[in-house]
Amino acid sequence: MSKVFVEQCRSPVARLAPLVLLAALVAGGCAQRDPNRSGLLQPYRSDLPQGNYLTQETLDQVKPGMTRDQVRFALGTPLLRHVFHPDRWDYVFRYQFPNGRAELRRATILFRDDRVAAIEADALPPKEDPTDPALPGYRPPTSAGKASP
Repeated sequence: MSKVFVEQCRSPVARLAPLVLLAALVAGGCAQRDPNRSGLLQPYRSDLPQGNYLTQETLDQVKPGMTRDQVRFALGTPLLRHVFHPDRWDYVFRYQFPNGRAELRRATILFRDDRVAAIEADALPPKEDPTDPALPGYRPPTSAGKASP
């Protein structure tokens, strides 16, 4: 029986198994450390943008005294309109990266007598930035530095 075992260890498949295992370990060590990627041995996870994407440039179009229709034209329909607070419109944007990290941006428009009375907002990007992964239609750059087709 030991003679059969020795012959099996000499087979080409048995000799290649440690090399294949070593190659898999090396490839795992070369996995990208990009926070927007799920990882080598993880299931595919896509990014998840939800809500109203706003920039400071867009929000600056809204001025005190504007009507609800003018605000809707400038910013779009708000994500949240409170039943108990009809004079408050909340524009919320949440972007979840494939690695699970999430970014939340909020802007609130307060009305008095159907006119804009106040504007409250988190820090928003100054303008649409093509490198912002939360931008609708964003395409990550390829290794050559150009956007993928």
